[in-house]
Amino acid sequence: MKFTRSALSLGLLCALGTAKVYASAAKPSNIEDVIEVHGHKLSVINKDAAGSVTVLDSEAMARRQQAELTQILREIPGVELTGSAAPLAAQPSIRGLYGERIHVSVDNVKRKMEFDGGSNLTSINSLGVDPSQLKQVQVLRGADSLTVGSGAIGGSIRLTTKDASDYLNGAYGFGSHVTATHQSNGDSTQLTSSLFTLSEDMDTVLHLSTVRFSDIDIVGSTGLGSEEQPIADAAKLDKIKNDSERQNIALKNTWFVDKAHSVQSKIDWSKTRSNDQPYNLSTRLGLMYPTLSKNFSNDYLEIASTYVYQPDNPYIDFDAQLVYSDKSYDDYTLGYIVRRGQQIDYSGSKFGNTKRYGARLANLFDLSTSFDHQVAIEFNYDVEQFDQSEFDENQVRTSEYGESDAHNISLSVIDQVSLVDDDILITAGLRYDGYKRSSDVYTQYDDHDDDALSSELGVTLKVTDYFNFYLKYAEAFRAPSVQELYKKREWRCHIGGKFCYNEPQPDLKPEESENLEGGFGIFLDTLSWGDKFELKALYFDNNIKNFIDNVPFMYYLDAQGVKQPGAPGPKPANGVPVATHRDYSAKNIGKLVSRGWEVEMHYELGKFSGYLGYSAIDMNAYGVPNFFLGTIETDKQPYSEAPADKLNLNLQYTVLENVDIGAQMLAYRAQTRLTEDYLERGYGTGSYQVYNLTAKYQGSGSLSDLVVRAGIDNVTDERYVRAPAGEANDPSELGRNYKLTLSYTF
Repeated sequence: MKFTRSALSLGLLCALGTAKVYASAAKPSNIEDVIEVHGHKLSVINKDAAGSVTVLDSEAMARRQQAELTQILREIPGVELTGSAAPLAAQPSIRGLYGERIHVSVDNVKRKMEFDGGSNLTSINSLGVDPSQLKQVQVLRGADSLTVGSGAIGGSIRLTTKDASDYLNGAYGFGSHVTATHQSNGDSTQLTSSLFTLSEDMDTVLHLSTVRFSDIDIVGSTGLGSEEQPIADAAKLDKIKNDSERQNIALKNTWFVDKAHSVQSKIDWSKTRSNDQPYNLSTRLGLMYPTLSKNFSNDYLEIASTYVYQPDNPYIDFDAQLVYSDKSYDDYTLGYIVRRGQQIDYSGSKFGNTKRYGARLANLFDLSTSFDHQVAIEFNYDVEQFDQSEFDENQVRTSEYGESDAHNISLSVIDQVSLVDDDILITAGLRYDGYKRSSDVYTQYDDHDDDALSSELGVTLKVTDYFNFYLKYAEAFRAPSVQELYKKREWRCHIGGKFCYNEPQPDLKPEESENLEGGFGIFLDTLSWGDKFELKALYFDNNIKNFIDNVPFMYYLDAQGVKQPGAPGPKPANGVPVATHRDYSAKNIGKLVSRGWEVEMHYELGKFSGYLGYSAIDMNAYGVPNFFLGTIETDKQPYSEAPADKLNLNLQYTVLENVDIGAQMLAYRAQTRLTEDYLERGYGTGSYQVYNLTAKYQGSGSLSDLVVRAGIDNVTDERYVRAPAGEANDPSELGRNYKLTLSYTF
């Protein structure tokens, strides 16, 4: 499927020519801070939710003027990024977990991220979401298998797109909204357009967008380094070569058949590409091998239809949903490297595809009589088909993963009760998941099938009108992916031409998580020193058993042909012979323990408002391979992927009725909670602060539908790197960035 920039431009011109809205245009109303358990039809006010949840509305996202959702999510406590600093390459992580360990959905439809135990298969972001089309983002941190099934050990990210009623503030009519944003860093320009109409029978939105990025400005290291840790060339760079873009089309329609019946349909398409990138998106490798480069692209198509039946009956609130999605990715390697005086051609290509077919049935029973009581039941069934082909420089076809199928079936029941004049809120639930994985290529292995039970109990105790206690216990699991189970590959690698390989692991166990959270909340709206004060603080303790990873295990074969741990070489270390093989296969390697705090605070006084978010996490692993020695470390050790502690301070002030300004500080604590091996090799980051400024002008009179936003990110042009990293070895994150956005509603 192809969609050119010319077609997008035509759509934008059509939008500009659309007639004004019939009804008088009003500013979009704020979204209530309500957490909705998507697919289970249960909701609760955020301050009463027994768990760590952050909600962002459309205004909060628009203020950041970002074309990438990940750059907005990173400001939330407990949420960070993995992957390259290049645009469209970063992926979100929650509490140090990423890939299939977090659940992402758009309008209650899952966005799958293929994962092989150590990394995401698609090197550039596969979400394909334009932030300007979103009206709400909900980030739930901690185990969430009760509502979404396999995955969500780290948490879930639930995205809701705008309806016509959001643009029109509930008034019947039609219109359009256009936005243009330019950012100096990356010389990027984003154009978006939304056409919408709302009537008694129909709510329809067509959204179009395109964004393109060029080379990225970063901040090079000016330090002197040391004899033990000299500054690498990658750390000295002040620019990262880049050429990437994303295009989006989404058509969303709700047909109100009558008062009780409605049908919602949605077609969502995106294309993301990133060309001329360094090998494996590593700037260090790009400098080592300048004759080698990568081109990436992702195509995503999703078609969903949902039927809703809501008669005047407390026992029927019914949904039925069908989903089809098709995601393909291309990975081209271009060029060669020189080794031992020989020019080795590394050209090749990979083509992967995942198709998903899903069905969901859900009903909400309102059993309220003498107290508030609802029960939600949901049934899910889906099938995923994955295939990947690989071609070398001679166009010889191979397959790393084979053609694989994944079947998933689940049934969940969630009970939500309010007792003692709504002073006690209890949410309890149980979910059964059964799954089967199979491969058409590796038929020598039996089908991998298993099942799991997930339970959850959350209690909110409203001690007073302004003080809450929270306690929550939740279980989660992650079934092995087909990529972890059926990956087979062997190649020459590293020192001495040793062999690196993957082989199928059909006996992998599912990851199992137990998460306990507890804390308190203070909520005041009548006080002498402000108009509103809200504080919510939660402590969490998360344990993951059978953690799956593919950190290499190095070994050699002894005289009896038995695998023995080996040193990485090139010489024996402490009497341990040099390894001849590196095993990158996914394995259940032990337990991961995470503990920490997350705090969010809101404050308002007249025209001033402030937000503070804080997260601190301590992650430790047991039974994890030592990357440098090729041994299994059974003792407790710091987990190498743990994020740094973070504080986000946001201040907003309304200068005039139609002008407001804002300032933000993102402060990161030094991350040195790493093993000695990592610290000795320069990993770990220092503390730093990044300052951002924003301003907004809302037009008046004949220009009342015009909004102008301006901003500066990283005002002081600070050099900073994401943990875990090496300050003296890694390129920094984005340098100073000037932003300007113009938007108009017709």
